Amino acid sequence: MAKERYEGTIGGLYRRNETFLVMSAVTFLSSLLIGYALAGLLEQIMGVALSTMKRQISQGELKLTTLSIFMNNFKVALILYGGGVIFGVVTAFFLIFNGLFIGYAASQFPIGDFLVYTIPHGIFEVTGIILAGAAGFRLGNGILDIVKGLRHVQSEISLKNQLLYLWDVHVDEFKDSLLLFGIAIILILIGAVIEANFTVAWGNYIKGINTV
Repeated sequence: MAKERYEGTIGGLYRRNETFLVMSAVTFLSSLLIGYALAGLLEQIMGVALSTMKRQISQGELKLTTLSIFMNNFKVALILYGGGVIFGVVTAFFLIFNGLFIGYAASQFPIGDFLVYTIPHGIFEVTGIILAGAAGFRLGNGILDIVKGLRHVQSEISLKNQLLYLWDVHVDEFKDSLLLFGIAIILILIGAVIEANFTVAWGNYIKGINTV
């Protein structure tokens, strides 16, 4: 991959990773819609996951504080990113699972209430998850490119020099993956702050207006 493709700032970052961003967004959002539409079929799996989360909250294992919410979502983002090591397979699986879970969870409440209580922080969290997924796909693609390059190693040329060349050619792919992941974490942190400190008050205010 040519070095000149990595010139530019945020606009350049988007253009270089548009495929991975679209892949991540489509995978997650389509899974979310499927989780909502087919909630009845997913009851046995997602019902247990939702019940477990409710139990953790009621028992204080999962606190609705900024730190607790952030760490929970950070772990999800880390798995999405780290899953790229296996060529993005784990990344895709966790995007699908989390999308199905959120869609299923949405089906268990009046849709208006769910949206009112999730949109303020959900905009940031969902965007963060999608970016973390894109980072995982970018990481997986970079590793795949290096593996492909190793197939063309020549015995008459220094192996060290060939490996250094492969790394130099593809290092910017890994830098992009880290940059996408870093932005994802910032968005997830913002979402955690909003969810822990403002979402409930906002939701109660909006519902209060609607009942007047």
